[in-house]
Amino acid sequence: MWINKRIFGGQDMKLFADTANIDEINYCFSKGVNDGITTNPRIMELTGDISKGFEGASKLILNNFCNVPVSLETDLRGLDVKNLEKINPLVVKKVLLDQAYEISSWGENTVIKIPICKGGLLAVEELAKKDIKTNVTACMNPYQAISAANSGATYVSLFANRMLDAHILQLSGHSLEEIINNKDWKDIINLNKEKYLEKAWDKTLDEISYVASRLEGKDSELIVGSIRKAEDIYRLAKAEPQIITIPTNIVKCLEDISSVKKTNRSIKCQRYHGDNSLSHPMTQYTLEEFEESTKSYRH
Repeated sequence: MWINKRIFGGQDMKLFADTANIDEINYCFSKGVNDGITTNPRIMELTGDISKGFEGASKLILNNFCNVPVSLETDLRGLDVKNLEKINPLVVKKVLLDQAYEISSWGENTVIKIPICKGGLLAVEELAKKDIKTNVTACMNPYQAISAANSGATYVSLFANRMLDAHILQLSGHSLEEIINNKDWKDIINLNKEKYLEKAWDKTLDEISYVASRLEGKDSELIVGSIRKAEDIYRLAKAEPQIITIPTNIVKCLEDISSVKKTNRSIKCQRYHGDNSLSHPMTQYTLEEFEESTKSYRH
C-alpha cells in the first residue's frame, strides 16, 4: 500500500521513474528514483513491452512494482484533438471513463492519466468520487494545473521543457499559435534559445513554484516532467515540486540523488499573471503526439 507522503507528514521531494521498461525501472529504483512510475503513450511505444498490447505491458509494470503508484494513460480514441474543446465535454468524458474503469481494475496501484480538457476534468470529478486516483497530464500553465487539482486530481503534471519552449516563443515575439500552425516552430525556438533561455527558465520555474506552493498540504500533488538534461533536475528542484519524474538516461547522469530529494524551495512565486484557459497550443501538440503513439498498441 502506497500513501501520499506529503499529506501524511513527509517533506522530501519524490522522484518517479519515467519509463515503461522493467529493467530501466529497476535501475532507476536502485539509484533512489523509486517513489513511483509514470508512463505516457509515447513512453509506452518506445520503452514498453507492447508485444501483448497496452494491457499486457501495463500489468507487467503493475505486478512488478505493486508498492508504488503507476500512471497509465487513457487516450482520446480518435477524437479530433485539434477541435477537442469544441466537442461536447460529455462525449470526451465517456470516452475517457470507459478506459479509466477498465485500467483501474488492473491493479490497486494504478493511477489513471487523463488529458487536460473540459471533458477530462469532468471524468476526473467522477473518478475522484469513486476513489480512483488520477493524474491530469499535458498541463502547460498554472491555470490548467490548478483547475485539475480543484477537480479532484491526485496528481497534476506540468511539462517543464515544453513550457520552456512556449516561453521562448513568446519572448521572441511569436505567438503560441505557431506551435500548431507553423511546422518550423522548433526552428524558431532554436534560433532564439541562446538569447531567451534564462528568462524562459525564470518564467517556467516561477510557474512551477506557484503551483507547487498552492498544492502544498492539499490532496493533489504536482508532478513535473519533460526533462531533457540532468541540469534541468537541479533547476527544477529549486522550485520544489512535490514530484519530479525522470527518464532513465537522465537518472544515469545525476549525482547525489538523495540530496535532490531534500532540496528546499528557493524560488518562490505568489502570483500568476498568465493565461487562464484550459486550452493551450502546446497541450494540443502533445496530445496529437500521444494519439499517434497509441496506434502502435491500441486495438
